[in-house]
Amino acid sequence: MDRSPPDLLLSRRILLAVALVLPAAAAVGQIPATSGQVWKTYDIAAYVKQAGEGSQRHVVDWILQETGYPAWHGDAPASLSADSQTLSCFHGPAMQAKVEDIVARFVDDAATPHRFSVRVIGLDGPGWRADARPALVAIPAATPGVQAWIAPRETAAAVLARLRSRSDCHELPTGPVLAANGLPATLSGGRKQPYVQDIAPRPDVWPGWQMQSSTCDEGLAIDIQPLLTRDRTAVEAVVRCRIDQLERMAQVSLASPVNQQRVQVEVPQVAAVRVGERFRWPANQTLLIGLGLVPWPVPAQNVAAVSLLTDDKRCDVVIVVEPRLGGGP
Repeated sequence: MDRSPPDLLLSRRILLAVALVLPAAAAVGQIPATSGQVWKTYDIAAYVKQAGEGSQRHVVDWILQETGYPAWHGDAPASLSADSQTLSCFHGPAMQAKVEDIVARFVDDAATPHRFSVRVIGLDGPGWRADARPALVAIPAATPGVQAWIAPRETAAAVLARLRSRSDCHELPTGPVLAANGLPATLSGGRKQPYVQDIAPRPDVWPGWQMQSSTCDEGLAIDIQPLLTRDRTAVEAVVRCRIDQLERMAQVSLASPVNQQRVQVEVPQVAAVRVGERFRWPANQTLLIGLGLVPWPVPAQNVAAVSLLTDDKRCDVVIVVEPRLGGGP
C-alpha cells in the first residue's frame, strides 16, 4: 500500500495522465504532410437538406469520379469524408481547389435546384435515324455501339414528337422523370420470370422430394446524375444503364433422389448489357443518347400478358435529357 503524502500522490496521478495523453497527441502530430496537404471543411448542409438524408454520398462519389481514385490512395496520405453538414478533406492545395469547385456546383442554388427532364424510349429498328440525323450534332461516346447527339431544345422537341408518333415507339411506364441538379434519378421497368431451378430431398412429404423454384429478374434500369458547371453554361452527366433479358430456358432432365424418376429443371439463358458513360454538353441544348439495338425487357402497356419467351425483343433505345434551368420555361 502506497503511504506517500497526499500532495505527492496527486502529482504522480497528474504525471501518469500526461504520460498517457502524450503518445496519442504525438500520433496525431506525426501525420505526414510532406506534399503540402492541408485540412479543410466545406459546408454541404444546404444540398443535403434539399436532396434528402444520405445524399452527401453523391458529393463524395462525384469528387472521386472527377479527381480519380488513385489520387486518394497514393504515397501521400489523403482523406475525404462527409456527413449531413460538412465535407472534410485532407489533401494538397490543387486538390482542395478542385474539391471546392465541385462542392460549389452542388451547393449553389440548392434551395431552388435546377431540373432535368429525362425520358427513355425504344424503337423497333434504327430507321428513325435517317430522318432525325440531319437535325442532330454528334458528340463523343466511349462505349462501342453507343452514340450521342445534341440539339437546341426546340429542334430536339420536334424530333422527339416525331419519334413518339411512330407506331413502333415504346416508352418506359415511368414516362418522363425530373432529375434534380446533382441528384441521381432512375428510370426502370421490368418483370420476374419463375422457373424450376433444382430438386431437393424432402422425406417428410410425398414423393420424398420437391422442386425448388426461383425467379429470374429481367428489366431495364437507367441512372442519370446531371450536374451543372459552376458558371451554369454546361452540364455534365453520369449515365449508367443495366439491362437483363431472359432469352430462353434450357431444359435439363435430372433423376429424382428417391425413385430415379426424371424431372425437368431449367437453366436461364440471359442477355445482359452494361453501359457507363459520362457526357458534357451546353446547358441550352438537349442531349440524346442512342444505346443501339439492345434488349427491351419491358412489359407492353394495355396488352394481355404473354410468355416472356415469346417477347424477347430488341429496340433501338434512346435516352433524352433536357435541361430546365431555374428561371427558364
